[in-house]
Amino acid sequence: MEVLSLIQYNTESYSYKTDVDISKASEWLNPSMVNWIDVESQDEDIVERICDQFNVHPLILEDILNIDHLPKFEAFEDHIFLSLKMLRYDNDSGEISQEHLNIVLGKNILITFQEGLPGDVFDSLRLRLEQGKGVIRKNSVEYLLYHCLDAVVDNYMSISEILRKQMEEMEMHLITDTNFEAPEEVMLLKKKVNILRSYTVPLWDAFNQMQAEGEHFFHKDSKVYFHDISDHIKFLLSFFDTSREMLRDIMDLYQTNINNEMNKVMKTLTVVSAIFIPLTFVAGVYGMNFDFMPELHYEYGYVYVWGLMGFTTAVMVTIMRYKRWL
Repeated sequence: MEVLSLIQYNTESYSYKTDVDISKASEWLNPSMVNWIDVESQDEDIVERICDQFNVHPLILEDILNIDHLPKFEAFEDHIFLSLKMLRYDNDSGEISQEHLNIVLGKNILITFQEGLPGDVFDSLRLRLEQGKGVIRKNSVEYLLYHCLDAVVDNYMSISEILRKQMEEMEMHLITDTNFEAPEEVMLLKKKVNILRSYTVPLWDAFNQMQAEGEHFFHKDSKVYFHDISDHIKFLLSFFDTSREMLRDIMDLYQTNINNEMNKVMKTLTVVSAIFIPLTFVAGVYGMNFDFMPELHYEYGYVYVWGLMGFTTAVMVTIMRYKRWL
């Protein structure tokens, strides 16, 4: 795996170097171009050597190596630091995977530190830089920072859209199949939403802090682009409220289906009981042990009782069908 890669570009030219010698990384920098160094490793020695070459604050080194902390922002004299999580959705397993991402922004240089897991969210960004699409190669390094953050947040948006569709499909499934067992699926969805939320909320705080404390690192024209990311994060925050309501509605619908099924069972039992009540009465009357019961001595008394019971049953069924209870 490539541990360190270097992309350099300006309006006229572009270069992409892989497997750059870590000990000589700073020597490759070109002050007349935007320099993007991507470090695909969490090895302490490698990270420390990179930080030493580019005079990264020692406190940042600790944060880079700690992959468990939540998104945060710190501003220093000549560079800023932002950590966040890259999230990806696996369509095969249905799981959300995460990778810690640290970004250091200096003068004409952007350094990204990843854990070294296969793939990232920057493939389309690298392609745009290579092909010179849009105005990205005409802008400064802070515009590159915007695109890196936008790629991460856009992936958050894609995951939220996948989860929203799953909620809608589950709701339709409950409507069409009243026997569908929803609680387990709801809990899995809730877990995924909470994973997304647990990294979006602190990212919102870190992003606002970056716009406030790191203001002197950005040109006035660049702030418009960061507002676009801010709008996306606001959308995600509103999605969490919406998803909470959708999951609650799904559980309410599931409970309604259970109640309806129970009502159908109770209705069936009630109908059966209602039919057998008069039959039980007839059988009880003629089952009494009185000495003088004229019907007991009739030649066709047995047939008469069965006829009475049959007639009573037919009347009861007719009445219930008329009332649409059957």
